[in-house]
Amino acid sequence: MIVVKIGGSAITDKKGFKIVKIDSIERVAKDIAEVRPRKLILVHGVGSFGHPFVVKYRLKEEKNLEGVVRAHMSCKELNAMICEAMLMYGLKPFPVHPLLTFKLRGGKITFDIDIFEKALEEGFIPVTHGDMVYDVEDRFFKVLSGDDITLKLAKAFKAEKIGFATDVEGVYVDGKLADVVTWKDLDKIGFSKGVDVTGGMRSKVEKILRSGVNARIFSISKFKGFLSCEEVGTLVKSD
Repeated sequence: MIVVKIGGSAITDKKGFKIVKIDSIERVAKDIAEVRPRKLILVHGVGSFGHPFVVKYRLKEEKNLEGVVRAHMSCKELNAMICEAMLMYGLKPFPVHPLLTFKLRGGKITFDIDIFEKALEEGFIPVTHGDMVYDVEDRFFKVLSGDDITLKLAKAFKAEKIGFATDVEGVYVDGKLADVVTWKDLDKIGFSKGVDVTGGMRSKVEKILRSGVNARIFSISKFKGFLSCEEVGTLVKSD
């Protein structure tokens, strides 16, 4: 089983509004079609299809139902584009929208695993994404990131390979691309060649370490290599 996430920055222009990098999406679909992994769950970030709505409607601070609906509909648009590209390459994508299948309770994620299991049994590739999901305790909707969904699915399905395809080559420690990072490297993650790989990257690495799994962070240009079991990017080792 492979669980892999393609980052929002790798498939959209986060500085714009609903600007998609169609070449990157089609490359991912082509790579999957060429490698044909036996069991795969694909997660994608939503980038410029989601974050602008979170900011505009202050969805992390306020309960705004219109904002929730608009953010979700926009995330579905991007999901549909990815599924369309996969269909174009003869694949069998199965869109799964977290708004309907995931919940939060006291910060813990629960989800309907049956949907994923049945899709996989029938030879489909579940394609899910960052989304707004219902928080049972707060009695409203909150943002659930693609990173969190990826790690939850990876643990639930005991994935042999877990990956995060990004718009950078991997994790930079002391200014150099690292082959492996562990807890001891967390505070050394920083800049390299003008690319700010702190904020989002540090958070991503910390989430992986806390989850207790091992995962690779790599450039989307190496997506086929990852599927083919090549040692691309940086291995984040929790054990």
